[in-house]
Amino acid sequence: MNKRTAVATSVPIDDYFARQMADPEFAREYEALAPEFELVSQLIALRIKRKMSQRDLAAKLGTQQPSIARFERRLGTTDLGFLRRVADALDADVTVSLVPRRTKATRQTAAAKA
Repeated sequence: MNKRTAVATSVPIDDYFARQMADPEFAREYEALAPEFELVSQLIALRIKRKMSQRDLAAKLGTQQPSIARFERRLGTTDLGFLRRVADALDADVTVSLVPRRTKATRQTAAAKA
């Protein structure tokens, strides 16, 4: 009996990402999430700089380690109160701002001025 063995092939992540970003809808959604990813990256970097594990940070907050893991994976609490508690535990400040989106008209005006 001759059995064929399935060989798993992998796609290099850069190639996959480039193909995904070629889709305008994917690219738009990805860019919309950039501030959240940046915030989480900053939080993780600061936690590591402070030589704190997720468990250490959770203990300082009076919560459990899985709460920090979910937050760092963007799956858990996303309210500003929790973020402020995390910032306090990391001896950091939270700065939040609302920036008006550029409309098609304002982009055209800016392009015309350039």
